[in-house]
Parts: sequence; structure tokens; C-alpha cells
Amino acid sequence: MKRARDYRREAWVALGEGQYWPFVGAMFILMLISAAAIIPSILLLLVPLFYLIGFMSWSYSTMALSTIRRRMKFELFSSGWGHGWHMFWVLCVQWTYLQLWFLLLIIPGIIKSFSYAMTPYIAVDNPDWTANQCITESRRIMYGNKWRYFCLNISFIGWYLLLIPAAFFPCGTLAQLFLQPYVQTACAAFYEDIKNF
Repeated sequence: MKRARDYRREAWVALGEGQYWPFVGAMFILMLISAAAIIPSILLLLVPLFYLIGFMSWSYSTMALSTIRRRMKFELFSSGWGHGWHMFWVLCVQWTYLQLWFLLLIIPGIIKSFSYAMTPYIAVDNPDWTANQCITESRRIMYGNKWRYFCLNISFIGWYLLLIPAAFFPCGTLAQLFLQPYVQTACAAFYEDIKNF
């Protein structure tokens, strides 16, 4: 009966007879073919996902602002259809800047995340602005208001703690569905309060 070392020796001898490099070359070609097939497939799946992220962020921000402005209607859930790519780009630029700040240290990254927090609301209010204009305006209006925004966010900690037990039940994460309108609208109220500073 052959052992593992016998099989390894057999493979070593077979590859040593001029078959190793053809095998490596063929594997390389197969990898290129699979990459040529897989990468477009992944991109085809990611493109709708990217649009959906922008669409949902635009719609959430629009609904929160509309609620604070007393104009919320159910139909606003589709408000992001024409703005998905724009909002996705704004979020990508914001995320890139944040990652660069987090490379420095964690604290500057956290501070900048508060500086950029109003960017989605600004993008909704000014749909023709570029991503950098929205981020710059967010930094401007958050100057001197970051601590207040931090306190607003930390004030929801009790609500989030209540959601922890819900996560252990089937469909428990749906409890977020009932908390997020409250959180988003409070953030929109904060934006409304500071946007004219």
C-alpha cells in the first residue's frame, strides 16, 4: 500500500520530466481566463448595488428632511431614483477622505466623521453641487457643532441597547426599522438648526 510520501515522490518525478513549466503556464492561462470572466460578472453585480446605496441614502435623507419640514409623504421613498449615482459619488468621496484621516490616527478620523456628517443632507438640498462642495459646506456648518452632534448621537444609546435583545429573535434586526426614522429625523433637525450658521 502506498503512503503519502510515495504519492509526493511520484508527483515530483512526473513534474521533473519537463512537465512542471507547461503545467504552471497552463494554470496561469486558466487563471487569466477565469479573471476575465469573473471580474465583469462581479462588476455587473456591484453596479446595481452601488446605485442602490446612493438611492437609499438620498431617500433616507430626503425623508428625514421632509419630516422635519412637515412635508413627509410615503411617495418620498422613491425620491432617490434620479440621484443614486450622484449620492453614491458623494458618499465615496466622503468615505475616501475619512479613510485618509483614519490613516493618521483614529481620533482625527472620528473628528472628521462628525465634520462630514451633514454631507448627505447638503447633497439633497443642493443636488447640483459637487461632492467636494457638499463636504466643504458640511465642514463649515459643523465648525463648533461637532460636540453637540456627538451628544445627539450618544443620546440614542439607550435605544440601541434596547435593540440588542431583539437581535436574538427571528427578524429581530427589523427593530432597527422602527428606530431609524427617529434617529434620521433628529439628525435632520440638527442640520436644519445649524445650516444657516
